[in-house]
Amino acid sequence: MSLGSIADLNDALLASTAATAHASTRARPSLPTRARPASITTSELGIAPSRDPVADQERLQRFIDDIATDGIIGVIDAGRWLLHRKLQLHDGLRLCGRGMNRTIIEARSEDWHHDDYTLMELRANNHLNENGIFLSDFHLIGADKGATRNGAALRLNGINDFSLERIKVVDGSDAGIRITGYGVGSFTNDITSDFWNSTKRGRIRGCIAVRGSLGIELEGGVEGVLVEGNHVYDSALHGIRLPSAYDCILLANHITGARNGIWIDRHKGIHVLHNTATQVERGCVYGGFNRHRDGEISKGLWIIGNRFQTSRSTITDAYHGSSNKFTHIVKIKDNLLEGGNIRLLWSRRVDIQGNDGDGGNAIITSHQVSGRVGNNTMRLLNRAPRVTDLGSNLNLSDT
Repeated sequence: MSLGSIADLNDALLASTAATAHASTRARPSLPTRARPASITTSELGIAPSRDPVADQERLQRFIDDIATDGIIGVIDAGRWLLHRKLQLHDGLRLCGRGMNRTIIEARSEDWHHDDYTLMELRANNHLNENGIFLSDFHLIGADKGATRNGAALRLNGINDFSLERIKVVDGSDAGIRITGYGVGSFTNDITSDFWNSTKRGRIRGCIAVRGSLGIELEGGVEGVLVEGNHVYDSALHGIRLPSAYDCILLANHITGARNGIWIDRHKGIHVLHNTATQVERGCVYGGFNRHRDGEISKGLWIIGNRFQTSRSTITDAYHGSSNKFTHIVKIKDNLLEGGNIRLLWSRRVDIQGNDGDGGNAIITSHQVSGRVGNNTMRLLNRAPRVTDLGSNLNLSDT
């Protein structure tokens, strides 16, 4: 046998071996696998509303516990579910309804047995919730019809990465929706409390809050939350309240009927953009950190492109402000204001331009305000010593 024929044989053997291996791979039967469901509904588990608040609460709580353990999406089917105590949510939970007017979860006053009026709560306990939570497309009705400020209807504590979408809340006691940067022990608004500033990265979008003391609240150093396209009606105190929040955006929300449309205190980097507040006493009210007690200064507040219809001040820092609670760097621009004045006493480095009034309102600055004012279709009625008038502040009769 020649050397050439040996080489040819080796090539043939190699080709045959490769072809056999390839055919074996193709022909190997796959083992049967059972696909894991991406979601499960209450009806698939034989759970349906019973009109018994004890039975409904126990079934829904078990459903929530099970889907959180399994890591799948839980869908609460349409119907009216009754509660006699709060539902405990879990880190990593993904819970949906069939629509905010179809899946209704109600706490009737005569049935409620809990010591506050919270219907759904994510606790922080002794650790943070870091796996995110997603809730959407259902309707909560609270037991407290008198807005006694005893528990929010939906409350999330100490959570990183959350999303609330298309949730309707009616008759929340203290708030319709409350997001907090803490949640250990009793309520505290102390900046040194456990888990302060522990809630980050979230959004509240397309939700509706009706009645209660206030509609939506971010507190406890909540950071990086988008509050967008929500509707708040007939709050006893505030439409949207940010008593302690950082780098949050309020965008295109609509508030009707409240003492204050938007209330902000102890804040940094808050942007109030293109919101509407009508039938309110005050449009946007803000204060700031107490620089001596808190060791912080509030800064970076933008109030731009909003429409406020008020019976008192449209924008003011005078509601809970003082010389120790001022805000540094405030932009008030391109707002449409009806029925009240821009009234500032403590803000520093303000930039007030391009606002349009209704002919009866004015821009009033006094006390320690500094900055510049100009190019508004409103009167400059008073000017603090450290405020520069850029001119072109016109009455409607002058245009």
